[in-house]
Amino acid sequence: MSELPPLPPVEGDMELLLDVYTHPSLNQPGAPLRGDYGDTGRLSDLGAKVFDMAVTYHLFAKKPLLPLEEIKRQREDFLSAAQADSWVSAYGLKNRIRISATEIHLLDVPEQMRTYFYTYVGALYIRNGHGPLLQNWVSKLIDPTYEADIVLPADTKSSIASLPPAYHSSSPPNQFAQSYATPPPPAGPPPPLPGSPPPNSMIPPSTSGMPSNMMSLITLALVNQTAAKKGVTISYTAVPQGPPHQPIWTVRCLINEQERGMGVGKSQKQAKEEAARQAWMAMGW
Repeated sequence: MSELPPLPPVEGDMELLLDVYTHPSLNQPGAPLRGDYGDTGRLSDLGAKVFDMAVTYHLFAKKPLLPLEEIKRQREDFLSAAQADSWVSAYGLKNRIRISATEIHLLDVPEQMRTYFYTYVGALYIRNGHGPLLQNWVSKLIDPTYEADIVLPADTKSSIASLPPAYHSSSPPNQFAQSYATPPPPAGPPPPLPGSPPPNSMIPPSTSGMPSNMMSLITLALVNQTAAKKGVTISYTAVPQGPPHQPIWTVRCLINEQERGMGVGKSQKQAKEEAARQAWMAMGW
């Protein structure tokens, strides 16, 4: 497989990200819908439509222009379960899934991985919108030769690149614009814990886009030391899943008994370090 473009992050919502990485097998039956997105089933359904649209637009705008039948043929390939499964594997997303030990075999079912992939796309859409970030990622994902030569029609009200809410349009809204209008901003986050950042963002801009080389500087010892200095309690829970000889560890970092980070890894140490880094970002330290 060709080199993949960087996976866009789901910005500023740790609760949403934790839900994305949690398989329905671990959810409580009859659990209430969460926040502004409901549950991962709703996200996956939205993500499927968004990904379909982004793929279709790339093929539609590609030069030289493709005949309709060729657009349909290529789109079918890109939307296949096998293709989604290969992307999930290539991005290492399977290692992040929290799943019941009795259902771990589902990680090898392409249709399940396509649902998981669409869940991530849905989360990306409701937090980032369908702008150049999402469209360029999809274009590079399905076409390694893509070099940003596809221009999004940002100067029109019905643009898929930057759709305003229908009631903001100066002209009568059409059905397409109403269907793909940029979602309204999410409700504000809960009150912060002691030592946490201002409530305008769960993850401040200075850390949510932190480069990987900077992330490596956030060590487990640094996180624990910072928690002690700020007078908050920090603890970790670790749960192994899978065969005893080769478990996948899921570690949660709790600050003042509230989950602020989650890490998944082949070793407990690796997962704990990732959970600590996620908690650091969530707290804005």
